[in-house]
Amino acid sequence: MGQCPQCGGSAEPDPEHSGVLWCLSCWLVWTPPRERSCSGYRPMLITALRRLDDDRDLRR
Repeated sequence: MGQCPQCGGSAEPDPEHSGVLWCLSCWLVWTPPRERSCSGYRPMLITALRRLDDDRDLRR
């Protein structure tokens, strides 16, 4: 399925834990990095900060 980052041996999924791989040679266990499911919160954060800045100007 994959390759071990430590020894380069073959890696298989762990039957007891989903999303976990283990090496058949050195028995190293790790979780591969996952893809982010969303594009992030940056556009919403920028909009919220801009709105807070506008509200601050109205209170002055």
